[in-house]
Amino acid sequence: MAATRSGGEQVPGVWTKELLNSAQGDSFSLLRLAAGGECALTGSAEDRILVLDGRLSIAADGTGRAADHRSGAYAALPGDRNVVSSADGALALVLTGRRLGAPADDVFSPQGWQESGPGQWFRLLLDVTFDENFDERVVGLSYFEPGSSSPRHPHHTAHRFLFLDGEADDELVFPDGTRRTAHRSKGDFVDYPHPIEHQTFSGTGCTILFLHEPIPTAEQ
Repeated sequence: MAATRSGGEQVPGVWTKELLNSAQGDSFSLLRLAAGGECALTGSAEDRILVLDGRLSIAADGTGRAADHRSGAYAALPGDRNVVSSADGALALVLTGRRLGAPADDVFSPQGWQESGPGQWFRLLLDVTFDENFDERVVGLSYFEPGSSSPRHPHHTAHRFLFLDGEADDELVFPDGTRRTAHRSKGDFVDYPHPIEHQTFSGTGCTILFLHEPIPTAEQ
């Protein structure tokens, strides 16, 4: 997690916002740096930083060797303690958890996407053999073309979504049959518990970061 305080004082030009800290060990935190902002970031090589906007420089503390990462980069941390900075300002998502996948230079590029339905595409951010229901642990990106929709579906998982751009209407179906439609847009973070079913329609098109976390069964 990014340290935004030094000696008890707020570090100028650095803000963090925790979106998730789950019992399964996952955490999502937004990190925003103003132009010239710099902070310490502790973690491990298993953690990931997804650059959402701008450009980040990441260096292992004390080495002086920094790597630059542009929007779309899915980067690993080079050390246990790191220095993260941005000359012009940046927004990133810091992810911790199990098997978050190999780093990539640009996860928003056309390469690596698979079609999941009419007008819908996905790209996994971790290496996993999954079933067609996405009922295991999955972390990835989903893209809806304008006017596309997903059919109503359940998962035996918790649903976690961060809307990266665009807008969508998400119809939720609760176990008692109650239905509710929620309008989502860029910046919305959603944590749906099991066993909610849902279906999504996007008139504008949208890109979503998603994480499915399996629900333990009695046999596990």
